[in-house]
Amino acid sequence: MIKKILFLFIATGLMITSLQAQKQKISLKDTLDKKFDMSDYIINMHGFVPWPTIITEPALGNFGVALAAVFISPQKKGKSEDRYRFPDVTAIAGMYTLNNTWGFGALRQGTLPSIGMRYTIGAGYADANMDFYRQTSRGNQLKEQFNLQPIVALLDVSENLFKNKIFAGLRYQFTRMIVKYEFKKPSDTIFRRDFDTIFNPPDFNKNLGNFGVYLELDYRNSMFTPDKGLRFKTTYTFGRQWTASDFDFDQVVVNANMFIQPWKPWVCGFRAVGQAIFNEVPFYYYPYLDMRGIPMARYQGQQTLLFETEQRVDVTPRWSVVGFIGTGRTWSDSKFMSDDSWHWAGGAGFRYLLARLFKLRMGFDIAASKGQFAYYFVFGHYWNR
Repeated sequence: MIKKILFLFIATGLMITSLQAQKQKISLKDTLDKKFDMSDYIINMHGFVPWPTIITEPALGNFGVALAAVFISPQKKGKSEDRYRFPDVTAIAGMYTLNNTWGFGALRQGTLPSIGMRYTIGAGYADANMDFYRQTSRGNQLKEQFNLQPIVALLDVSENLFKNKIFAGLRYQFTRMIVKYEFKKPSDTIFRRDFDTIFNPPDFNKNLGNFGVYLELDYRNSMFTPDKGLRFKTTYTFGRQWTASDFDFDQVVVNANMFIQPWKPWVCGFRAVGQAIFNEVPFYYYPYLDMRGIPMARYQGQQTLLFETEQRVDVTPRWSVVGFIGTGRTWSDSKFMSDDSWHWAGGAGFRYLLARLFKLRMGFDIAASKGQFAYYFVFGHYWNR
């Protein structure tokens, strides 16, 4: 039923777009190189971009499909470079994977230039069958699948402190999580510890309401696929009873991305992410290493640190090749998550410049890590996730 609704939604959007195109001449070619480009289409057709994609996340079954309606529009006011650098984006999406994971959601990233404010509003629901991993006393890694049913709501607002490049913000995220799992094997006792200390069977319904403050420096020349610039964001969030959380915890996240161009066709990207969480939280909320080639939540810990670089070479103004490699590790007081190894992952792919004015590139990556192979369809830059 959900897939039918999504199909009808996108089909209706395409029909409306077609009718509008008959009234207004829209070009799908760039005025500079006459190549396929959606900049004029996005600007004059109110930003509607139907985006079907394939989900390749190993932790969710390795294969699935997603349909999204993405609306992109430049800011109506402000400097010309900022109008395309931080456009307003609205997205409605649904997904389904081979392990019977499905979900839907909506997100709005907007700006209020007159008062220097950016905001994000989002909500979603999923029924996800997801793999989680723990270490045994002998150093072996066990994998178990849990059914997670989160209801998520997000509100994020930030104020421009300096020339649309430095922001201070507040965010609140509420998650109502239902967890389903049947303990059948002796190895399940490792995960049962989380249930015995965090949950009170058969009550597997818990709330995580966290309030956060952050400071962000964003000197990138595009929010989609930057060629140069720096982004640094440090966030402190906490959960308490008054934030509608069943858990008292504190979390710090530091995220830094830098892009430089040694010469015009070559873009060097560098990324560093550090996370730390304090006090007891459910097993699904611990930080994990988020890199292409490593399954989501495979390496979790109370603290995580990763470094990654991506090198992009523009073979032509439209087509690019990319290569990337990274490493990360976790720290934890729990012997079941204790891991003193640095885990490596890397791969390669290609990009096409889909909308020149927005610096929006799309493409495909193949990545691998120890004992794992994966592929990804990338909209914008992977680090934007």
